[in-house]
Order: sequence, then structure tokens, then C-alpha cells
Amino acid sequence: MTHQPIKGKLPLLISALIVVLSLMWLLGRCSKSNENSIVAQYNHPEGDTIAIAIELSPMVYAFSGDTATGFDYEMMKEIANSHGLPVEFHPFAPVEYALNGLRDGRFDMVIATLPASDDLKDDFLMTDDIFVDRQVLVKLKDNQSDSLASVPPQLKLLRDTVWVTDSSPFKNRLENLSQELGDTIYVLSDPDYSAEHLVLLTALGEIKQAVVNESVARKLAAEYPQIDISTPISLNQFQPWLLAKDKTALRDSLNRWITEYKQTSGYANLIKKYFE
Repeated sequence: MTHQPIKGKLPLLISALIVVLSLMWLLGRCSKSNENSIVAQYNHPEGDTIAIAIELSPMVYAFSGDTATGFDYEMMKEIANSHGLPVEFHPFAPVEYALNGLRDGRFDMVIATLPASDDLKDDFLMTDDIFVDRQVLVKLKDNQSDSLASVPPQLKLLRDTVWVTDSSPFKNRLENLSQELGDTIYVLSDPDYSAEHLVLLTALGEIKQAVVNESVARKLAAEYPQIDISTPISLNQFQPWLLAKDKTALRDSLNRWITEYKQTSGYANLIKKYFE
């Protein structure tokens, strides 16, 4: 489905992103139409350095003052330091840029809020799960009682419009569900809109609702109490890191290190910091 870019409160949205994420000024450099985008300028580092494309997101990679933060970033950094693995982090916004860079060899790994799916498994290697997440519906809070409380969440979207990230495997699931039920779910996406964009657009009333990872929704719900994130749309989903198809040895090493790290107090502290 084609659509016009959202206008109106977009400057306010961008300002909100700057306040929330502290580094969203980088997003403009990731525009699909911009030949000088971050990914276009990036060259794979020489030697044994692992090139990691990492998503700009409060859960994955962000800044608190001058300090880089993020569940995935902190975990990967600890693993790399512990095992003498030379890495170079490269921030990005639209996920498709990073996936294309992984396909053509500019990156060795992609760290992003992407649940394991058959489509991704066809193109990339995956590590064991880093954590478990699920998809939730984000909408503005409504003081009225929900007369459809007993209806399965996905069926509530029939004959309605919902936004998802362009890279979300849930996009295909909703489209398939629409076909199976013989009714319409209008699924919209834009490659320039991340999950954070969609949550904020919902909070500002620019779009009605969106489906995003619960971990992302929770982080932003603290800043935007007017949104409701209480409706789960999917079961729990494994969240891995992605690697290029020729990085089997690296994938196997990472799986061992991930298993080891998940038994440490460092991992427990990250879970407490970002999920509790």
C-alpha cells in the first residue's frame, strides 16, 4: 500500500527524538534517498576487526550524556573485551540499510530489534537468543471500557490500520492473517520510520496505532504516559544477533560466549537495568 509521508507534527517528533535518544540527529544521515548516508560512507575495517552495524534505539544503542548505553551494546562490548575480539560499532537507523550492508560484506554483524524469523534465516546466520521479547500494540489510552476485551488481539485489527517497521516480520504475519480471515488489515510501513518513530507518532496522535517490540515500547512509555502498551500481539519471540552467511566460526564462538555471559551477574544486571 502506498501512502504519503506524515506531515504536521514531524518537527515536534524530531525534537522529541532528540530529547529521548540524545543522538537522533544521526537519523537524517540515514535517509534512503541520500547517497551520502552513513552506510554508503562506511568501509569495512581492515584486519581481524569485526564490523558491527548497531541500531540506534534506547534498547540497543543510545547515549546518556557522553556515555554509550543499550542492552545489546553493553553486552556485546563486555563479550568482546572478555575474549579479545576487536570490534567496530557502526550506528544506523533504517534496518534495511544494515541488512543490505550485511549481504554485500560491508558488515559482519547486525545488532537490532529483530526477532528470529524464517525469512531472516534464509539470508543470514543467527546467534542464540540474546533475550526474549514480544510484539505489543501501541495506542493512545482510552478511558472507555473495551467491549472487545474477549476478542483475540490480532482480530481487533481487522478493518483497521496499523503501522509496523518496514523490516518487521510481523508485517508479513498480519498480511497473511488478513488473507486467511478473508478480511482486511491495512498494514502500513515506511523504511525511514523506526519502532521509536512509530511509538512517538502514536503518542503525538499522528497515527492511530502501531505494533512494535515490547522492550522498545516500555522504554518510551515512561516518557509518554498517554500511550497504552498493554495489548500483546504475539507470543514471546527470540531476539538474536545476525551474521553474514560466511561467519560460521564467529557465530559458533559467539554462541559459546553468549551462553557463558548469560550465567554472569553482568547479564543479570543488564536485565534488571533494561527490563525491570
